[in-house]
Amino acid sequence: MMYMHHMSQKPALSGDPESFQPALQPGALIEVCLCHHTRRAARAVTRVFDEALLPTGLKASQFNILAVIAARDPTSAGEVARLLAMDRTTLSRNLKPLKEEGYVTAGGGSGRRPDTLTLTREGSAILARASLLWRTAQGEMTQRLGSNQSSILLQALEAATRAAS
Repeated sequence: MMYMHHMSQKPALSGDPESFQPALQPGALIEVCLCHHTRRAARAVTRVFDEALLPTGLKASQFNILAVIAARDPTSAGEVARLLAMDRTTLSRNLKPLKEEGYVTAGGGSGRRPDTLTLTREGSAILARASLLWRTAQGEMTQRLGSNQSSILLQALEAATRAAS
C-alpha cells in the first residue's frame, strides 16, 4: 500500500541518474532563463530605489505598498496583494512594519486578517516625502535606459505579469 506522504513531489527521472543530461547546459540555461533575468534585474533596480529611499527609512517594496494603498484608499488587503502580484502572507509580513510605524491602519475585517487598509496622516506624509526621492531615482533609471527602452521595459514587464497570472 502506498501512502500519499511517501509519494515524491518531483517527477521521477527514468534511467540511471548519473546518465541524466539536462536539456541545456547550466550556462546556457542561465543565458535564456526568463526567471533568472527577471529576478536579477529586479534585484539590481530595487537596489537603486532602496538607496534613493534610504533617507525615509522605507524600502522600495514598502513604498510600492503605500503607493497602492494611497491610490485605492481605502482598499482591501486582497486588492493590494493582487495589484502587487503578491500573496497575502507576504503582504502581511510587509505591512507589519508599516503598521508599527503608524503609516497604515487595518480594520473592518474579521478574524486574524483585517481587510481594509488605509493610509494614516503619517503614511501620507512619508509617501509624499518618499515620492520626491522616488521621482529622482525614476528619472535616473529612465535616463540610463533611455526613454524608449524604459517604455518598452514597462510594456514587457506588464505583459510578463499578465502571462504569468
